Amino acid sequence: MENKIINKYWEPIIEVTSFVEKFCKFNIFSNILEIGPGIIQFPLATKFIGCNEKIENYINIDIDVDRLPFEDKILDFVYCRHTLEDIQNPDFVMREIIRVSNSGYIETPSPMVEITKGIDASSCSSNYSGYVHHRYIVWSDIEKCEIHFLPKYNTIIENFIQFSDTINKMIIDTLNNYPLSWNNYFIWKDKTPKIIMHKIVVNINSENLIEEYSKLIIDAINTCFKNNDYFYENFINK
Repeated sequence: MENKIINKYWEPIIEVTSFVEKFCKFNIFSNILEIGPGIIQFPLATKFIGCNEKIENYINIDIDVDRLPFEDKILDFVYCRHTLEDIQNPDFVMREIIRVSNSGYIETPSPMVEITKGIDASSCSSNYSGYVHHRYIVWSDIEKCEIHFLPKYNTIIENFIQFSDTINKMIIDTLNNYPLSWNNYFIWKDKTPKIIMHKIVVNINSENLIEEYSKLIIDAINTCFKNNDYFYENFINK
């Protein structure tokens, strides 16, 4: 396999979407909100939040600053795919999701995707790691019910985070051959997720900053690997 991204898995993965549908049906969830539905909506969603979507009954609010227009714990389930990494205040949105529902599913690009060139379709992104418009790198630990957010600083990623040729090839091969590796998965039911915001003060001349940021990226990749294995073995493969 050539050492670059050949196969790109941007769309929802049928195996995962089918599982989430079964999860909702098994738990008899009927009042389901989708945040950021995009072109391909979650089939069981009954409510939508998202601007300029091809949905007649969507709710148009700015989720970065506006509270979700629902009472506490009124929803059965919240589905949010490839949205929280785009926005400025994902911690605020997560708190709102937790407020309005006891259960939910969050999917974001994996940390491996966000440090790899050749991911985005944008013509200006050939030398950019991950997706051009993303603000956060996100990873989770379903077993601990934790979700992490790290500001995405491409200057540091491009100039200071270096992996060996062997590790780079392993990352490229994994992303090309295993569609599930493109995403980070987080699902919970009747629990309160712990939100962990990694605050980084940007000063690229600081060796401590670069070391700390690099360590967080490596931890994110390792945790995501373990989390995806856990998600597959305990949910998808059951």
